[in-house]
Amino acid sequence: MKKDNILVIEEKIAYLELANSQLEDEVYRQKLQIDALTASLKTVKAFMEVLDDRVPNEKLSVLDSPPHY
Repeated sequence: MKKDNILVIEEKIAYLELANSQLEDEVYRQKLQIDALTASLKTVKAFMEVLDDRVPNEKLSVLDSPPHY
């Protein structure tokens, strides 16, 4: 009976090791995706700053109502 118990424990450990490995792979893929999105966001922010510098100084507020209100 002890051999059966040991076998069950070894199977559970093997399953947990596999699950842990899969989780590590997923976390790594997500980190790569987050890094890529962060780089893209920095590029967009820099582009927006360049565009913002080209707009005349009289900037309209998004909250300003049109004259007919």
